[in-house]
Amino acid sequence: MNPAEVAALLAYAGELDPRNANADAEEAAAQLRRWCELLQDVPAVTVQGWDAAAVVRRHIASSPWPIIAADVARPWAAHRRALLARHTDPRPQVDPDDDRAYREAIRAQRAAVASGQAAPNCSRQLTGGPAASVAARIGAGRALPAAAAEQLAAYRPVRAAREAAAAAGRPDALAVSCDWCRAPAGEPCRRRTLAPGAQAGTWARRRTVHPTRTDKAAAAAGRQESAA
Repeated sequence: MNPAEVAALLAYAGELDPRNANADAEEAAAQLRRWCELLQDVPAVTVQGWDAAAVVRRHIASSPWPIIAADVARPWAAHRRALLARHTDPRPQVDPDDDRAYREAIRAQRAAVASGQAAPNCSRQLTGGPAASVAARIGAGRALPAAAAEQLAAYRPVRAAREAAAAAGRPDALAVSCDWCRAPAGEPCRRRTLAPGAQAGTWARRRTVHPTRTDKAAAAAGRQESAA
């Protein structure tokens, strides 16, 4: 703000709260100098939702303390950070091989946003939703295409076994804990590793579940069906 804008803001604050009025011209001049020093980088109003007069009005309406210049400078700093947080640098209309010009253009864009002279360039939001084929797979409980899942089955045997059980209508053994190896629900069964050099007490994942876990899952599924 220039001195004229700061003086108008001080007059507005004094009109709303007489405690901000000055007793003499010397005191008023000293206050104006202080406010000009602190608000020289703060705009009076911008197109991006900033209005210094509104900040003054909110402070006087909500705070029991007389307003000072920092009560305007701090909200502007927060507003400026919010603008920059929403901004994503668009590609400048300069030769990208000209490194110096490219950096200067980026800095100029950010400075315009930070000062409220330009709106932040936000990334476009995806609003159309997934493609119909992807939505159908997700609705069926499978995000991957069937061919891709088959190729990955060898690298994730536990998941492949769960999918095969679901397709065959068998209960999911991993939905319950294992009473044999104490594996919690959702985790594969395990066995103590006998690999040379392995630390004592370590475990290795089994590719299949213990039979007792399968029986436990079947019993739990039977109870659910009878309760329904």
